[in-house]
Amino acid sequence: MKELLAKPGFLAPSGTFGADLSYLLAVLFTVMFLYAWVLAKKGLGTQHHKLIFLSMVSMLIYFIGYYYARQLGVLTLEGKEGFGGPEEVYKNVFVPILTTHLILVCLGLIFSIYMIFQGFRACDKIDGEYVLQSRELKSSPKVFKSTMVILASLWAGNQLVLTFIRDKSFAASLAWAIIFGVIALVVFLEKFIEKSLPNGAKRHRILGRATMIIFSLILVTSTLVYLMLYVVYPKT
Repeated sequence: MKELLAKPGFLAPSGTFGADLSYLLAVLFTVMFLYAWVLAKKGLGTQHHKLIFLSMVSMLIYFIGYYYARQLGVLTLEGKEGFGGPEEVYKNVFVPILTTHLILVCLGLIFSIYMIFQGFRACDKIDGEYVLQSRELKSSPKVFKSTMVILASLWAGNQLVLTFIRDKSFAASLAWAIIFGVIALVVFLEKFIEKSLPNGAKRHRILGRATMIIFSLILVTSTLVYLMLYVVYPKT
């Protein structure tokens, strides 16, 4: 897969196939999510649900494969990505933007998954249509404990693969540990969210807006990263 991603791109002379594909898909996923949000604003719950679900599954399949192959951007943070600009710009501008982008991607993936499950819980299917219901939503302590155990097991298994099979760097292991840590934090914060936003419909609408903002920022930061790497400061 690395060889395919490293082939010459089609958007910029200095771009790679992986970078061009990543950017175009970032645009596509953002447009799909924003359009799904418009459907929700119009009260078209079923169409919103189907498009969000399709977008999320497609995005997960691509981003997990792409960022796993690229060590979640760790190569860039280690200065191996091909940035050709001044060192000051690299440290003070490029790395902060890239780091922000990677954090937003992680948050976007996490909140997308969370919102799918939360949407199912907050909706009833009436005459074949999904309709948000204004009712109190609470998760059971048993489900909470089981989720945390599953996350810990997945993290441990992933660390074993990274360390003993793929022989990845400490930075790559740390990146994955941060991702699982953020997921666990979101699950833990569900208890706080339940108290702050007990109404399921209201919670879905408020967190849905936050998720849309995150994806809009992902598009902005990915555009900046792409322009700096392959248009403004390509490595010759």
